[in-house]
Amino acid sequence: MAEIKARFPIVLVGFLLLTIVISACAPPITEASAMDPVDAQKEEQTTSIDEPKKAPESDKPEENDKKVESEGDEAVGKSEQEAEDASSELGDNADLDGSGGSEDDGVLNPLTGLPVENTEWLYKRPIMVAISNFPPSAIPHSGESFAAHVFELFQGYGMTRNLAIFFGDYADQIGEILENRLADGTVPDQVIGPIRSGRVVFEDVKKLYPHALLITAGASSGVKAQLSNRVSVYGSNPDDINSTGVGADQLGSLADYEVNPEDFVALKFDASPPGNGEPAPFFRMIYNLYNQIGWEYSPEAGAYLRSHDKADGTGELFPETDRLTGTQLAFENVIVLWAQHRYVTPTVVEMNLVYVTDQKGILFRNGVMVPIKWSSRSGVFKIHDAEGNPIPLKPGKSFFEVVSYETTWDPDKMIVRFHEPPKGN
Repeated sequence: MAEIKARFPIVLVGFLLLTIVISACAPPITEASAMDPVDAQKEEQTTSIDEPKKAPESDKPEENDKKVESEGDEAVGKSEQEAEDASSELGDNADLDGSGGSEDDGVLNPLTGLPVENTEWLYKRPIMVAISNFPPSAIPHSGESFAAHVFELFQGYGMTRNLAIFFGDYADQIGEILENRLADGTVPDQVIGPIRSGRVVFEDVKKLYPHALLITAGASSGVKAQLSNRVSVYGSNPDDINSTGVGADQLGSLADYEVNPEDFVALKFDASPPGNGEPAPFFRMIYNLYNQIGWEYSPEAGAYLRSHDKADGTGELFPETDRLTGTQLAFENVIVLWAQHRYVTPTVVEMNLVYVTDQKGILFRNGVMVPIKWSSRSGVFKIHDAEGNPIPLKPGKSFFEVVSYETTWDPDKMIVRFHEPPKGN
């Protein structure tokens, strides 16, 4: 197991000045004791806000945006024995310097396989942010291009919601962008967002990222009870459903919880393209007639570029940019994961993502596609072939499209067409 280099602080003076300047306009986040009384929240209403067929705009945010709470924070740090047990369970995967890079690569981010300049961030917990895709005005998102992993998850009525996982020196990278924007006077009041309410499946995803902090804009009472280690955020404008986000000054404090980066080493990385891949310059995801996504490989970027429709039923796709950078979202790996879905209510969908083995999937990387299997035995997410041999990702960011068992794949038309699970299943 490679030794992790000593941590050292890197202080960006410009970034500190920036956070002071914008702290007054950032939407607030507070944490309350689990013993504090919190008013019961109503179940989310199925209204025109969330109905993609009408491509609506709402003048009222969810009631959940008005709530602030913190739940289930764990004790900081882990015992030496716990760390040893975690590394033993991960086995050969527990090698931060051996995920497909060379000896000159230095310490690698275990979620991306890329070198990390500020290794201090590898000892800070991941933050997981629920990012809205509906109403259509929620797009473009802000800050999503800095996430190591993003999961797109079905939430009913043809809609999806993203769960973005930030880990590594993303705050330093965002800080550099904001310094430039400070110079030209265009500093945003949120750097990650817009944020929406929690979903039950977020807890499943969170189990794959030990000690991660979940950030949502509230949650219905039934869902809230099933989510742990969660913080709610306020919206900055009660009349704008898209006003809830994380400000630049909040990034460091939210992640300020010590973790062992070895706990996140499970995926393998290799820059060399797979030898058994089939050409895949473009493919389309159809969750609904009014919710379609395109992924097009860019040889120049070495990544798949994301496009999205405008929820108007035409299927016409437009580049999906990051509001923070102005550039199109690009991910080196796009992975389609088939998983069991089950309706609880029309807008509460459970998915079986943890402690499963040999599930179907497709990996898109380097402009080719490769059939895969994926497993999460012992809560450790792995991608492998039918014989259990690891299938490496390309070093870089990964986007996971999670689809139902009923979903179909048409290799001739290059279309993944989502099909809802049976009602009451």
